[in-house]
Amino acid sequence: MDNGVRIGKNTNIQFNWLVIVLLLPITFAICIWKQYNGLYGQEPHDLFRYMQSVFGFLLGGSSPISQSSPVLYPLIGSIFSVFIPDLYSLQLVSMLAAGVCYISFCKLLNAIYPKGTQRQRYAFLVLFLSPFFFRSSMVGLPDMLSMAFLTWSLLELYKWQKYNSSQSMIISVCMAVFAIQTRYSTLLLLIPVFPMIWKAAKVRLSLFLITIFSILMAFTPTIFLKGQDSFYFLFHPWIENWSLLNLFKNSFTIGADVTQYTLPNILYALSVVLHPGFCIIGLVFIIFSLRTGILLPRLWLICLALFLIFIAGFPTQEIRLLMPAFPVVLLGLYPAYELLMFQFKTRNLRVLVYIFAIIIQIALSFKVIYPIYNYQQEELIIANALKKIPAATVNTFTIDGALRTYDVPHEIVNMWGTTFPLYNNNDLILFNQERFNSLYKDSDPVKNFTQLLHQKKLVRIAVYPNGWELFKARE
Repeated sequence: MDNGVRIGKNTNIQFNWLVIVLLLPITFAICIWKQYNGLYGQEPHDLFRYMQSVFGFLLGGSSPISQSSPVLYPLIGSIFSVFIPDLYSLQLVSMLAAGVCYISFCKLLNAIYPKGTQRQRYAFLVLFLSPFFFRSSMVGLPDMLSMAFLTWSLLELYKWQKYNSSQSMIISVCMAVFAIQTRYSTLLLLIPVFPMIWKAAKVRLSLFLITIFSILMAFTPTIFLKGQDSFYFLFHPWIENWSLLNLFKNSFTIGADVTQYTLPNILYALSVVLHPGFCIIGLVFIIFSLRTGILLPRLWLICLALFLIFIAGFPTQEIRLLMPAFPVVLLGLYPAYELLMFQFKTRNLRVLVYIFAIIIQIALSFKVIYPIYNYQQEELIIANALKKIPAATVNTFTIDGALRTYDVPHEIVNMWGTTFPLYNNNDLILFNQERFNSLYKDSDPVKNFTQLLHQKKLVRIAVYPNGWELFKARE
């Protein structure tokens, strides 16, 4: 690393801004045109309703509903909902966060590797066009926002370490606090930020006091919206069942649920570099890194290892949990990429390889986003169809959050929480036999539905996309 080169010089950062300014508005316009809002499955719809609850609270309503998730993402979404349709506000936050993450990553890459010749091409290909990065920027989930705050914080940290700028230190600490309020696990990756506070205390008391005040102000959203519930996340089943022994397991039991995976968690944690959804040739990069070395600060690498161990200790394998580590991993792999590209001796050959890699990345990105788009469209179609049905009680699960999001005017009952449900005559049951019999074959909802079907107490009255069926209960 060359400490004599200042950030922002000889960086071609204009190209990166051009990518953001052109692609993000076009992508968002296409999403609105296709009625794709990034809300699918349980968590995005829960976050959406929490966002609405926060918005109502800010306008003088009752306190927000209890929520174990961090507050910053739905809070920002509630602010955006003032200016755009609320169904798209969380998605827009994710898209803008992708832009911030990309620009911060490019600047950080320029700072760490000022003599690199492939920096902008690397950032565009390996980060911006990464399938999982693309997916995170298109959905109503906080992953991308946490990556944006984290990358920005590390950028300001690096600038402070070079130039001892008080402004960079305060920004870095505040962005770190924002990242933690977006995804708690980022704390481990941001440990290098906080020694600055101790150094500030030794350098100048006034700077230390300003920094502490900035931290308290940055924590205001969580204190204001959650209060005594701020540590509610500690009672999440994943936290309560965390163990180092989980690193070597591929099967987990939480309550009555048993989950089986192919690989043990310690190998799953390496997906952040080996999974093609993250990095299509990550294994090649690792091999070349043996020759180039990894030039990141040692503390950053230690914190990266701690983060991956922590995630691997959960009794699950959720690929999204690894996302915050992705920019840090890519920063370490840049020298390997440059060495790899110069194995192709001519410039024309390097251009052809690069174009081919772009095509593959784009194809993989569409492959990972299509199931989500299909899922979201499925929920929207069913919700619109149910709105045309006379008032009734609708019993279902997995899709109940979507029905509430899209304002289906019926009483919605989640079958999952009822062991012995009582169905009245003419109650409706929205069910997906093929999907549920495969995913939840031993669950109470599936057992109850199968029993009613065998007793001929259900009459099918409608069929919807992807195996969904609507039944009417009869005595």
